Amino acid sequence: MKKRFRLSAIAAALLAAAAVSARAGALEDDGRSLEASPDATIVTADKLTFDYTQKFALFDGNVLVNDPRMQLSAQRLTIIFTEHGGAQTVKAEGKVLLTQGDKKARAEVATYDVASGRIVLAGGPPQVMQGRNIMEGEVITFWRDQQRVECKPKARLVIYTEDFGGGGTDDFFLPGK
Repeated sequence: MKKRFRLSAIAAALLAAAAVSARAGALEDDGRSLEASPDATIVTADKLTFDYTQKFALFDGNVLVNDPRMQLSAQRLTIIFTEHGGAQTVKAEGKVLLTQGDKKARAEVATYDVASGRIVLAGGPPQVMQGRNIMEGEVITFWRDQQRVECKPKARLVIYTEDFGGGGTDDFFLPGK
């Protein structure tokens, strides 16, 4: 049976332009709806292990993150917390799919380092899609606050210019767009 949980101090953005913000602790099902609201992030999984002493949370099996800014699905989601309870690292593993509007990303592993704002997609190989445009390579790295993307090695980008009104690709896959 799937349980629904709400976490605090997650600042996970496992996609260009994506950030997951949530609250700490588990919501108790007291008959109230646990559905997402405009300011809530809902994480569901088959199992949640939360260890205060080891400072981690592990969502295992059929993980779904529904955030007002993005959606994520994976087989496993691990959050490592700082000494003060904030998220330090967020790692999604196993058939990771991130969706934000018309942007999607796929990878076997997506890792978000909160302090640096760095998001790394690896395995699969990873792909980032916007409409029918596709970026792929062995590793795709985004810096959330720097409007920067790096794709290597074997980087490949397929762009349909008419999808950008016949203009350039200035906003293609840039975080924050």
